[in-house]
Amino acid sequence: MSEQNIDNHLREALAHLELALNQSVRCVLENDGAKKEIGLKWERFLGEFMGQIREKGKKSRLNLLSWISFPRIR
Repeated sequence: MSEQNIDNHLREALAHLELALNQSVRCVLENDGAKKEIGLKWERFLGEFMGQIREKGKKSRLNLLSWISFPRIR
């Protein structure tokens, strides 16, 4: 897989996340009672994503999170 393919996948993922975030905000603005349900959806998503990172790291024997400089993330 080329680095360009990785860039394309990450751009597409970011676009989908932005849409989900916008829809989440709209949903809660329309119905404050939806906060808990929407929060659980994001919690499950982030948990699944972090789980995938850990699992891929174990299988490949790579520390995938070490590739990221968290202080540079704003």
